[in-house]
Amino acid sequence: MGISILEQVLRRLRNAEFQADAAFPGQKYPQLTKTAAAVHIEKVDRANMTVTLEVNIISPAALGGTACELEALRATEVLQWDGAVCVQQGCSYDGAAQVYVVAILATYNCVTEADSCTFGPGFEVYINDNIQHFAVSFEEEEARDYNAEFSMGEPEALGISTGSRLWNITLEEHIMPGSPEAAEPKGDFILRIERPAGTETFYQCRWRSIRRVMDKTGLRRIRRGISTMKEVN
Repeated sequence: MGISILEQVLRRLRNAEFQADAAFPGQKYPQLTKTAAAVHIEKVDRANMTVTLEVNIISPAALGGTACELEALRATEVLQWDGAVCVQQGCSYDGAAQVYVVAILATYNCVTEADSCTFGPGFEVYINDNIQHFAVSFEEEEARDYNAEFSMGEPEALGISTGSRLWNITLEEHIMPGSPEAAEPKGDFILRIERPAGTETFYQCRWRSIRRVMDKTGLRRIRRGISTMKEVN
């Protein structure tokens, strides 16, 4: 159970552009040139069916303690949106390693297998093979054009013809404070949804509208568009 959860947390952090790797208590910090994340299992509580991971955000002394704290806040938001209950601790300085460290305790609800842990929205979104790190919801609606067929001079319709088919798509993201927005694709793009049950791919996509809502929790970006083709695998 624990190893699988550990791997999933590492994957989430790496997707959020953290240099992340597994670590063990007492292990020496490597020589760093930028902020990194070291993750290990702090405890497993089978009575309450939870597992707690300690995520240490480590920054070189040259970057300063504030930079370490800000990156820790970003990591906390990533884990929080991944389904964890997080407690971020204060920043400390390790003089021997010359690094600043902020520890985050991230607790997940689990039963016996990694798949039963609560992780994120349950799917991943890719646009032209670029993962959309902060996607929280996706909606699709199949639409068809129907036209009444008339014969010249007749007031009643003879039947209904089926026109083109397309999909209305909506992608919503919650982008944490301090995190960059993914660049918008130029022209048509391919959007892919990956989830345990399978993969859905939408071709010849275009955004019709982009709505941005900012508040104290970050930026909500809601993009609505169309696709002319869908493939399910």
